[in-house]
Amino acid sequence: MEYIKDLPKIKRKDQFFYFYPDSTVSEIADMMDLKDIGAVPILDKENKLIGILSERDIVRKLVKNGRDSDLVTAEDIMTKEVKSATFQTKIIDAQFLMKKNNIRHLPIIDSKNLLLNFVSQRDLIIRDVNNKKLILIFITLILLFILITLIIKT
Repeated sequence: MEYIKDLPKIKRKDQFFYFYPDSTVSEIADMMDLKDIGAVPILDKENKLIGILSERDIVRKLVKNGRDSDLVTAEDIMTKEVKSATFQTKIIDAQFLMKKNNIRHLPIIDSKNLLLNFVSQRDLIIRDVNNKKLILIFITLILLFILITLIIKT
């Protein structure tokens, strides 16, 4: 059974972006576009997770209502009821949580609600693909070994 803690470091804290509640949606959207990311965690002054701002939030709560992204802050439109996981969460449970709640990003937090990592469905898909590649290599080696053994015996 694999746990979130068993994943290779998907992202270090300096590799994912986070913002504060008073950040404007305009500046967040610019960074999301620049870095090709679909969501960012929103942290309070103590760096505790308080929300997530996603592309969906921007479209549904800002664009759809004709609001000005320079005047609207993350706090105004972020998702506040955030689903999260810990390093002790099983990977399969994290995937189920994301599927069940139709979310594409999952913050990894500690017992104090401090953000440790930010995992996307894409990260987990890449992990699954890499695991399948390893399995295919292993099967290929076994078949090659069997073939060589058969050739030697004849």
